Amino acid sequence: MISRAVRKAAVLVVLGIGALLPLSGCSVGQSQAATPPGQIDPSNPLDVGTQVTQSQWGPVGPADRLMLVKVALAGSWELPSGEMAQTMTSNPSVRLAGQHLIQGHTMLNKMNVQIAQQLGVTLPTKPLPEQQGFLTNMQQQRPGIDFDRAFVGPLRDQHGSVYQLLSQVRTGTRNSLIRDFANQCMATVLDHITVLEQTGLVNYSALNSPTAPPVTPVTTAAQITSNNNSSIGVFIIAALMAGLAILVPILRRGGSSGKRRAGSAIPE
Repeated sequence: MISRAVRKAAVLVVLGIGALLPLSGCSVGQSQAATPPGQIDPSNPLDVGTQVTQSQWGPVGPADRLMLVKVALAGSWELPSGEMAQTMTSNPSVRLAGQHLIQGHTMLNKMNVQIAQQLGVTLPTKPLPEQQGFLTNMQQQRPGIDFDRAFVGPLRDQHGSVYQLLSQVRTGTRNSLIRDFANQCMATVLDHITVLEQTGLVNYSALNSPTAPPVTPVTTAAQITSNNNSSIGVFIIAALMAGLAILVPILRRGGSSGKRRAGSAIPE
């Protein structure tokens, strides 16, 4: 009977520890399977799906594909913008910014096509309607200051947006090829931002204001001590419960044996 009680107590202890693990801050890691391919909109180049594919450089997730697509879209209208600036302005700083756009996106486009082929990503070949609208607006401006403003405004705004995406992908990607390309893209985009700002035509008040992330609570020493004490208390209670699970069957066994001996005594 004692061995059965011990086995029962052991089962209770295992169950109790399993229930207490989350309370003590322990967790069991789970492998996350790749998201199965879903339906995507073929008419929307920004719809890159949710699936995760594998390559020799590491997994390729939605953010990785979106980065390649965004770089291709940027080149599809920013490079022509730079070419336009060579004939539509008399401002040397605007013309220089255009030259940087031509050089930078010529290089990035070549790298992007090669990486996309290696990772099995389809790239768009024409600008989005909004981006085509930027080009059309530049073409409709009179050469000089009107063109300069139509050139600098949207280019500085769009470079800021793509830089944010690049930094996010660079920070978290698991793909070494994407990581290296993101480094090159960030350096190029930052160069373009710099030369656009050097024209003196950037309207900073029209740019999206940066927002601070939510405040993260800081765990104090007192809270750590309290949490540790709580965990210790929980395990003490579990140990007491396990002890009772062993003792109660033994005591019951002893009590029932005494009754049987008293009933079998021969009266005098």
